Amino acid sequence: MSNPSSAAQELNRGIRLLRLRLAGVTRPYEVDLRTNDGSFRPLSVIAGPTNTGKTSVLQLIAYALGASSYPDHEEIVRQVRAAVLETITADGPMTFERGIESKIALVFDQPLDRAGDTVPQPHPIDPPSDPASLSRLLLSTVDLQDVLLRVAPTQQESATHVLSFRDLMWLCMLLNERVGSAQLLFEGNRDKNRKLLQVVDAVFGVHANDGADLASRIKNLNDDLASARNELASLEQFIREQDATPREQLQEVLEDAEGQLAAIRDAVHRLDQQEATSAEVTAGLRNRHQRAAHATVRARQRLRDREALVSRYASLRAQYSDDIRKLTLLKQAGSVFDHLSVTVCPACLNTLPTPPTVRGSTCSLCEQALPAAVTATSLGAAAALREIAVAGLAQPVDEQNADGHQLGDHDHELDESLPGDGSAHEAISAELASTRSRFKELNDYWRELADSLPTLRQACDRASTTEAELAAQVDRGASGTVTPYVAAREDLAVQRQAVLVRRDRATAALKQWRSLQLRRRRAEQMAGELAGLRRESRSQSDRPDRDAVITALSARFRQILNEVGYPKHNNTGAIDAKLVPSARMRPFTSASSGGQVLQSLAWVLAIFEVGYETGAHHPGFLLIDTPQKNLGGKAAADDEEFADVHLVERFYQHVISWLGGPGRGAQIVIVDNTPPPIAEPHIAARFTRDPHHGRFGLIDNETG
Repeated sequence: MSNPSSAAQELNRGIRLLRLRLAGVTRPYEVDLRTNDGSFRPLSVIAGPTNTGKTSVLQLIAYALGASSYPDHEEIVRQVRAAVLETITADGPMTFERGIESKIALVFDQPLDRAGDTVPQPHPIDPPSDPASLSRLLLSTVDLQDVLLRVAPTQQESATHVLSFRDLMWLCMLLNERVGSAQLLFEGNRDKNRKLLQVVDAVFGVHANDGADLASRIKNLNDDLASARNELASLEQFIREQDATPREQLQEVLEDAEGQLAAIRDAVHRLDQQEATSAEVTAGLRNRHQRAAHATVRARQRLRDREALVSRYASLRAQYSDDIRKLTLLKQAGSVFDHLSVTVCPACLNTLPTPPTVRGSTCSLCEQALPAAVTATSLGAAAALREIAVAGLAQPVDEQNADGHQLGDHDHELDESLPGDGSAHEAISAELASTRSRFKELNDYWRELADSLPTLRQACDRASTTEAELAAQVDRGASGTVTPYVAAREDLAVQRQAVLVRRDRATAALKQWRSLQLRRRRAEQMAGELAGLRRESRSQSDRPDRDAVITALSARFRQILNEVGYPKHNNTGAIDAKLVPSARMRPFTSASSGGQVLQSLAWVLAIFEVGYETGAHHPGFLLIDTPQKNLGGKAAADDEEFADVHLVERFYQHVISWLGGPGRGAQIVIVDNTPPPIAEPHIAARFTRDPHHGRFGLIDNETG
């Protein structure tokens, strides 16, 4: 963006328009009349179909500059609360803010985006004669403040009234109702027509009361300058008494505060990124912790199942061990009891002549039947064989004891000492061997299970430890997402608040200095104006007379008609002493509708161009509404000679050529429904009236 002060240096006089911003109820609406480098566009075209707010842009510009009314369309009444206009003048940037229905305009000596850095100066809209009025401020940019216009120009003693910027806008804005109409010169209103002539004379410095005006203006300006200098001295004394901080130091504080605010914004942005990254890490930790928790549960289940299995097999192992001890005791019973043969009669206790024997299958002592396998009558042999027969023990197995060791010689001796003929001995030995074999298998499996318990316990402990570590990491991560970041944000918020307080204090103090500078600059401006008026008073005899101005205007009017291609005018275009344009030797009101439009455009362009080129008191900008009215495709059916579309193209070509040549530094804004291709590079805003394509209109959220 260009420096506003450098852009202001290019202006010798007048005002250039940069931006119109409508402060809305919900959001702002803006029309930008700047180039990419921030300076004003020489030609700005606002394009689009009807009923999109194009003309309202021009009317709101005029309203911000003091017009008595604003476009009261429903969407504007609903949505807009103030019109803000950013401009550039010879004294620098100037922003005007005027609320809807407000009689006060706030003026900022800063660009629109920096308006908050300065103290706005209120200026009343009415009356224009008020020394503090907005009109007088605007007229001072073209040295027309305090110009008096006679109510009856032909009478020397006529009453006078002060020229208003509102009157000057008649030469700066040509709305649709004046294009191709008798309203161009307000011919239906005698007072306005007379004042329009006086305004043109004032712009070119040839109005009848010029000498008296100069003397009055010099006197008034001299008084205002003295008052301004007194106010400046009082303000300077007040600031010195307040021991105010030097402006340079305040500017350094402000720049340092802005730098710190930018650093805090960057820190908050980095904190946001870190917080997002930390949240991702924490989510990953949570997933890992969940997996570790599932692994811990599975490890505990495996350990619990293994411990339960070892416990159950331990009980079964003890049962098998008890069975082995019983069988072993049964085997050993033969060595303890079986050799006690019956040699004494149990009744009389006398020695039997012969020991009992087996006779066939009966006992010789009691003559009772014996098992077939009994061949000897040793004590208990028959009973043992009966128990074995009942139990059905007869499986050959490995010979091991209850503790799983191999049978020794003593065990074989015991086996051989069993009573009977060996069948009972074999049955008991077989069952004992089978039991020992099953016990060995069970014992080996139990030992294998028991040996795996330490490994399972270690795995369970490791899983529990891993889960605990990950849970701690999740806690730390979650704490890092909330507590440290919240603390960091709070710390940055505290820092930001402290910087904002310091910046606001510096800004408030700088506003005092800016107010002082504004008054000093205003006093210097008034001094320059006073010097200019005095020079003008001394050189008044060298100024052009009104006839010369009319001649120049007529020449430029004919030139424009020639360049536009006004049909058959044969170089007859002219502007008379009453500023009435004519062509083909007839006044413009006698021309067809298309002819009236072309003559209206040529008339306002002639005044604008001659005034700008000769350094007259023209503000330097021109607003034109609907130049294609009744031309080209919009010409009336009986007006074929103005139906040529090239008339519009040549009009634009003339404007572009003049702005790039003698009119360099001037500004023209044109509202047009369908501008020709030659105007495409100069389109500043295009409204579509289509809610689905481009910008709907000036109030683009009102699409109903």
